[in-house]
Amino acid sequence: MPLRPLPACLIVLALASPTQAVEPPVIYWASDPVRPDETVLLHGSDLSGPGLQVEVARLGDDAAAAAPPPASAWVHVDALQAGSQSLKCVIPAAFKPGIFALRLALTGAAPAIALLNAPDPWWLQADEGEVGTPGGWLRVFGKSLDTGGRSMARLEPAQGPPITLTCTPADGFALRFDLPNDPAVLKPGPYTVRVHNGCGGDAGWRAVGTLRIAPSPAASPTVFSVLETYGPDAVAQMRRTLIKYDQPLDRTEGIHAALKKAEANGGGVVYFPAGRYAIKGALIVPKHTTIRGEGMGLVSLWWGSGHFNLDGGGPQGRALVDEPKPPSPLIYGADFSLEDVSLYLPLEYDQAIVSDERLRMQRVRVRIDHYWLVQGRGNGLVVRLGRNGQVTDCDILAKGEGVKPGLFGVVARNRIMANKCNTPLGGSRSVIVEDNQFVSMDPTAYQNIAGSGRNIYYGHNHHECLYAQQSDFSFTFDASTGAYLGALTAGPGAHVTLAGDPTFPKWAAETSELWRRSAICILAGRGAGQWRDVVANHAREWDIDRPFATPPDASSIATIVPFNGRTLIIGNHFEDANWVNAGYGTSIDVVCAQNQLLRCADMMNYGVRSDGWFEPSWQVQYFDNSITQGQTKVGSNGDDGHRSPLFAGPLTCWAVHRRQSIAADNSGSIVIGGNIVDAVVEGCVLRHALSAISIDGLAEGVLCRANAFAGTPSPHYVGDGAARAVVDKHVDKPAGKP
Repeated sequence: MPLRPLPACLIVLALASPTQAVEPPVIYWASDPVRPDETVLLHGSDLSGPGLQVEVARLGDDAAAAAPPPASAWVHVDALQAGSQSLKCVIPAAFKPGIFALRLALTGAAPAIALLNAPDPWWLQADEGEVGTPGGWLRVFGKSLDTGGRSMARLEPAQGPPITLTCTPADGFALRFDLPNDPAVLKPGPYTVRVHNGCGGDAGWRAVGTLRIAPSPAASPTVFSVLETYGPDAVAQMRRTLIKYDQPLDRTEGIHAALKKAEANGGGVVYFPAGRYAIKGALIVPKHTTIRGEGMGLVSLWWGSGHFNLDGGGPQGRALVDEPKPPSPLIYGADFSLEDVSLYLPLEYDQAIVSDERLRMQRVRVRIDHYWLVQGRGNGLVVRLGRNGQVTDCDILAKGEGVKPGLFGVVARNRIMANKCNTPLGGSRSVIVEDNQFVSMDPTAYQNIAGSGRNIYYGHNHHECLYAQQSDFSFTFDASTGAYLGALTAGPGAHVTLAGDPTFPKWAAETSELWRRSAICILAGRGAGQWRDVVANHAREWDIDRPFATPPDASSIATIVPFNGRTLIIGNHFEDANWVNAGYGTSIDVVCAQNQLLRCADMMNYGVRSDGWFEPSWQVQYFDNSITQGQTKVGSNGDDGHRSPLFAGPLTCWAVHRRQSIAADNSGSIVIGGNIVDAVVEGCVLRHALSAISIDGLAEGVLCRANAFAGTPSPHYVGDGAARAVVDKHVDKPAGKP
């Protein structure tokens, strides 16, 4: 059973005695990573009251450092804002960077202690999904994972000494480790994985989960040529089809013969010598089989008819031949590889490549026959991954959607051009999407996590749109649906009972797996701000992954929605797009950091409500994003809050904008607006003279601190909510030149 990762901050609670009249504070979440002289935003329950004391200490970095620290290490800090469900304070500027302990105490109640900047691992992933192999790799994703190149991991077997791994260069949100290539050292079996970011001594270790080590998948080296049955001149004959205007040759029979031989052999390599191959019908690939071409530029697989249309020249290649709808999928298998070929798909394809289980697709080019006839977004999916699929170093043109990851997927170092969606991430879990070039080919194209998605690393991708500021979404979460809004009661253990009947959409009935990928979120009343994963449901009875830290009572209002979050949007480059959203609808535990936006209209997160379900945007943090060229609105937003008599409060809560940079060639502003509560805007630089920080509408609990502005033609802080915000103006400063 994998270990459940610890939360972002380690909570230590002493039980109050029965005679205590004050409820002890409980911290659900603390905003980190955080540096000295920066604000910490806490949310929880009973965070304010008589004799409020807030203290901070830095943990020592030697192995024997005490945790919590000794009494002499604690420093009192003032609460800049304090309420029953949130508190904001500043880490002392004199502290060294590292792991900080924050202690919150009320008179007559036991204190709560949170560890800030301790590693907060969300998930692990290895070269075979949840399985690693000798000589393979291990990745760990989450927050506060690196403090300057000193991160490490420890693999602890059931018996024997642990194995310590040193991290390759990291960005603080993703670690990579090379697994030993010695089966005598890294033996098969389960290992508990722990990580350390270089600070906090022994108290800085955090459990990630369980990694199973197994031998690398065995692959037969036996080669079966698809031209074996065509005689001694077959290879030369196929090579002549590469000459311009020569047509592909139908070799479907030989391809099927080679696939059958591979199946009988228990796998192998089905090999395509250079040439253009016409194929009729679908290819069913046996398990443990590799389809391999002589080279991506030398082998073309074509499902069209009439003339091969990629040579240009006369009008005969432009004519669309009336042909039957192609099969779907065109290539299918449960465990196979595809490499070093080019695929030319018919215009009306539905699905091209589908694998339910392990797929390794590399160095593959995909083009669409008669692509110039596409109108609008278009339909069709090029690659659908199931479990443990990897698409790397490919060049893909998609009429509709490009590559859809599933569970433990990798999409890396590809160029993907799409009319609809480059990499649809809805329904994905534990996937890596990094170092890709994404091009939106239609004004309404988008890149999104629709409905539900979890444990997604979207890093260092280059996304551009052919139509300036017209692409629908360059990156976004998408609002989905819900099953319940109302009261509930906490039962024994990890069980809750709804006060009313849930309501399910027609396309996701009560038994749908979607509800085992959902969360129960307490929106108001006792315990507000907590969420728990659903593990089982029947009628009004729902089981969650662990009990609520603060049990809900009669005042509590909850919503049940598909979970969307635990997502890292790191170091990407976005051009010519409308929205770059770190949350639209349900978006919980999201980090959007170190991204570049050029000529984009909005960068925001936004909770969404409907008549019967509300989708919260909670704990979304922005760090070090650079916004240039144009007029970009950067912010966190809520709606007007009037859709249900049960709940009219905020859905957008606990947002952090830290070190956001708006360049002198961008006249945009930072906007905290609508029905939102608890936002921090700190250390941001606005270099255009007209740029400001706007606090509008119903926004409450906004703290602005240490922001820098260019010139004074207009007020730095504007909007009808600015008067209610805490604006620490004495640390604001002029913005330097870009």
